[in-house]
Amino acid sequence: MKILEILSGPSYDPVIAYKDAGMLLYELNKSFNYMTNYCGCNCSEYNAVWNPQFLKSVCVTKISESLEFKQQVLDIKKYIKDHIISYDAVIFFNYGNTTYKLANLCKQINPKIVVYVKLDMGRGGYAHFSPSREFSFLRSRFEAFKSRNVDFFTVETKEYYNALKETPMFKGRLYYLPNGVSTLGIDDATVNIEQKENIVITVGRLGIYEKNTELFLDSILDIPNKIRSQWKFYFVGPQTEEFSQYIAKFLEDNLMLAPNIVQLGNITDRNELSNLLKKAKIICMPSRTESTCIATLEGMYFGCIPIISRYSAFVRDTTNNETIGKVVDDYTSSGFAKAMVEYMKDEAHLNSEVEKAISYARDTFDYITIGAELNRLLMLYKKD
Repeated sequence: MKILEILSGPSYDPVIAYKDAGMLLYELNKSFNYMTNYCGCNCSEYNAVWNPQFLKSVCVTKISESLEFKQQVLDIKKYIKDHIISYDAVIFFNYGNTTYKLANLCKQINPKIVVYVKLDMGRGGYAHFSPSREFSFLRSRFEAFKSRNVDFFTVETKEYYNALKETPMFKGRLYYLPNGVSTLGIDDATVNIEQKENIVITVGRLGIYEKNTELFLDSILDIPNKIRSQWKFYFVGPQTEEFSQYIAKFLEDNLMLAPNIVQLGNITDRNELSNLLKKAKIICMPSRTESTCIATLEGMYFGCIPIISRYSAFVRDTTNNETIGKVVDDYTSSGFAKAMVEYMKDEAHLNSEVEKAISYARDTFDYITIGAELNRLLMLYKKD
């Protein structure tokens, strides 16, 4: 089966491709022998350098040099007109008129092609389709008509799936397919629990509004000194100027914490990052808002207990209905400190939770599992 994936925006980018967008194709090739083509548009930040292992499984094509969305769409349409006839399936991301028009174009040229849309749905997308929205039934029927050439959709959050699956828009063509953890470029994904150290880690663009990193830093101060002195707190990721100033002032005011707080900066080497996660016991993500938060899933995959805010509906999926780790609802430093201390002071309980996190993440968010489900759906809709 020959499958094409098309993304607009700055998508000709390994950072994007090595997450869900490209990993779906990578797994379909590895496990099911699909011929795969990842098609992205220009990324202005840097020249893309692709992993040779990825390129063995996925053809990579830049279909637009433009940074302008309108021009990208024109270039995508031209690519579809020139190439779609030779494909069995196509993947688009997100919903909306542009996606639906591209789906219609694909079907006009190649009526047998399977059109799949991965919704990548956050709170805003769910609010758009929510059954509780005013005139939702009429809106849903109209959107169903516009998207009639999409064969099926997937959504990444169980709560959204359960709420939307019977609406006119999605009835009979919506499925649950979570985002996963990519091990591409990681030499050894095994975890030795006995080699873990007393480390709490946070990962992301430190200091941006969404990540709320200041709350994690403040919560360290609320951990009793007797316990805190035995732990290190790792900050991994690029920092905003404001956060760099914030943490500098914090350490100036709390000199006794300087040996415990480790700022590692941005880490692009996937082996280096996975090795840090293998060493850590807890991942703390007090985000104000996220969709899936791949960093949390990666932490669990490598044996970190999640201490997280209720940053999205996917939090229940992340924590197996809140049976793994802690979800802190009050957004206070004392609340996060209390959640961390619960594990810090009980090593046996901590080790048990580490094992649960690894097992659940690898059963649920591994791309072998996700790829198998996507292959099943594609075969279900394939036209003979």
